[in-house]
Amino acid sequence: MKINEVNIYPFIAKRSYKTVTAALGGVPNYAEGVSESACAILELVSDEGISGFGEISDMPKSLEGQLTLIQLQEYISSIVKGRDVFDLDLILDHFPIKDLVDLRPDGTIYDIIGCGVDNALYDLIGKSFGIPVYDLLGGNRTDRIRVSWVIFIRDSRLMEQEVFSKVQEGFDAFKLKVGLDIEADMERLRILREIAGPEASIKLDANSAWGVDEALINLKKMEKYDPSGIETPVDYRDTAGKAFIRKNSPVRIIEHVHTPEFAIELVKNDAVDVFNVSTTGCGGIRNAKRVLTIAEAAGIPCLLGSTVEAGLGTAAQLQLGVASKQITWPSDLVGPRLYLNDDIRTPHVWEKNHIIISRGPGLGVDVLLKNNGG
Repeated sequence: MKINEVNIYPFIAKRSYKTVTAALGGVPNYAEGVSESACAILELVSDEGISGFGEISDMPKSLEGQLTLIQLQEYISSIVKGRDVFDLDLILDHFPIKDLVDLRPDGTIYDIIGCGVDNALYDLIGKSFGIPVYDLLGGNRTDRIRVSWVIFIRDSRLMEQEVFSKVQEGFDAFKLKVGLDIEADMERLRILREIAGPEASIKLDANSAWGVDEALINLKKMEKYDPSGIETPVDYRDTAGKAFIRKNSPVRIIEHVHTPEFAIELVKNDAVDVFNVSTTGCGGIRNAKRVLTIAEAAGIPCLLGSTVEAGLGTAAQLQLGVASKQITWPSDLVGPRLYLNDDIRTPHVWEKNHIIISRGPGLGVDVLLKNNGG
């Protein structure tokens, strides 16, 4: 079965409010806030007339300026057209492409284009056999993924309303973005713990905002609110710094792990307690599965991270997650609830703060190609 046709459709996912996070050096990442995400839906059509879909999620402005969607379509066509759909390694070894990745200030790389191609291939293969993608990964170990609601940096009064609403909906796990102002962070953490209750899981995410000494001081202050972990407290690339913090603070260290090589580096240096693994970061399901295998061998628990995917991208994350026994921490798949519109016809099914996996073929969702968010 060969790939005959490649199509790309634009999709603008609009957020329910402008989101703000910290960045390297404790400055805002997009100080004006992010109100929408530019995405694209990639369609690969086989010579048997089967279509597989993948989401290119949350493209940064720098990447949008590199290629038009038409140019991107032509570029991907040059790699995949005429290839056998089952040549996963031969196709996906072209990615990541150096100039076509989402490179963050701290060195974090999200291979969102490679992820879109990977997801579309898996969707196409699953549909060709009439089975969910999770069956291609060894079968599903569960039928749902627990999600932690992500709270971005915003006014504490607005955050208070947000947390109360989510607790009423059944959320018992949260991820609090911090890093711009420790006093404001402390107040927001206090409010979150008070409303969510003593049993709720609360992860912190500093997005590389702190230095090592600053991180230790801040975490010492935050300990009284019993955070379950801190994600990327210092520069993403600073493995030694994270290892030092881990030895000197009781707060567990969480880090994005996008390559097998980085996974091995972190394990060798005893630098982290939890891997944050995502299809978007790893460049798709194939590479994320490799990282999860290393985590399993090292006995490190994992969660599904996110660049805030819409429904299609979330579907790929779910297929990966239910097939892995390492996904034991609450994951960050809030995109379908944060966005006001979606790229799938039928929304994901939620039970309180769990997303239920679809048992349909491929990624298990029906893609909505006409909804561009306008």
